[in-house]
Amino acid sequence: MTSSEDHPTRRSQSANTRRYDRIARTYSVLEPLYLIFPPARRRAVAALGLKPGDTVLEIGAGTGRNFYYLVEAVGPTGNIIGVDASPGMLAEARKLIERHGWSNVELLQQDATQLEVDRDVDGVLFSLSYSAMPEPRPALARAWARLRPSSRVVILDMGLTQGGLYRLLAPIARLLVKYAPGDAYSDPWSELAKYGQVETTRFLLGFFYVSVVAKQT
Repeated sequence: MTSSEDHPTRRSQSANTRRYDRIARTYSVLEPLYLIFPPARRRAVAALGLKPGDTVLEIGAGTGRNFYYLVEAVGPTGNIIGVDASPGMLAEARKLIERHGWSNVELLQQDATQLEVDRDVDGVLFSLSYSAMPEPRPALARAWARLRPSSRVVILDMGLTQGGLYRLLAPIARLLVKYAPGDAYSDPWSELAKYGQVETTRFLLGFFYVSVVAKQT
């Protein structure tokens, strides 16, 4: 089970939105504090297996930090749909889109648990958002319904779901539990497993992971 009751560290959606609105303008400065580096984003986009002309849905698009890599993957004939509940974060994303002239990036201000998109997609990326949602399963189900066969859902996130090494890094673990934007003990692979075989790759001392599941034909 994954719910706000089971995981009391998860904030409500309204609390999340207010928090991200407050930090939107400085988010790019804060990212390194959470060890969110470009190689992690590239790894997640690569796991989608996109090709030129594809349409990809990003849930938790934030300020658009993944758009560079998504645009590169789908090319000028593809499309990116970025969904986020925070108007402040999306305002920063719009600035980025205008600055780069990306005409194929669409932004939707939505609570992902009520996701509504008007087309099928060739990939879904939950970018550092799955663990922050009070109840992520409805968002996953709605996104999955729009996913074309042979396409993938990818979750990029951080968590403390392995033993051993974390005992040696206990101070960092305590900071993550206290200050990370999401549930530090989220385990999305257990929820992805109902949709198919899940592959999870860990990196950056095991704190970050990319989980992937493909929709069968």
